Amino acid sequence: MNLNKQAMAAKPARAADPMNELRLATARKRLAESTSQEDAIEGLREIVANLLGCEEIGLFKVNSDRRTFSVCWSFGADLENYDLFTALGTAGRGQVMQGECHLMVQDPDRTGGMAKGQAFVPLRVGNQTVGILAILRLLPQKAAFDAHDVELFKLLSEEAAKPLFGVSSDSKTRKKRQGI
Repeated sequence: MNLNKQAMAAKPARAADPMNELRLATARKRLAESTSQEDAIEGLREIVANLLGCEEIGLFKVNSDRRTFSVCWSFGADLENYDLFTALGTAGRGQVMQGECHLMVQDPDRTGGMAKGQAFVPLRVGNQTVGILAILRLLPQKAAFDAHDVELFKLLSEEAAKPLFGVSSDSKTRKKRQGI
């Protein structure tokens, strides 16, 4: 799904919901106040588990070849042998690498009455994806993603890379100018 289209559709719901505004402000503040990579990862876990309702999360770094990914951290899931490339598929990988969130929701009729959702959120610096947040399993009481979740994905996509990976668009620009 196109994250930008979803976010645009979510704007009316966001404006009418002060609780969602608080949720987004809480997430933004928690990321901004991270004092280390470990603290940022803990903040990400808190945001995704508590504000989104997820029990299995993975954080992947895009390798320098821009085709493979390395597991940086996981919560609630053993990702030692997890193949993100296969999970995303070719279309999903292209979508995420271009900065769009890739949402996958299985039909409850095919999953024994239980809707299951997964999301792959690009973590961006400027217009480059440097990491991927994989939302692998929602809590049982949460059936699907909603417009507020898409807004949270957008916030994470735009603001989580710096505290998680220690990169910013300014440092990349400086390195490029210096020939590093």
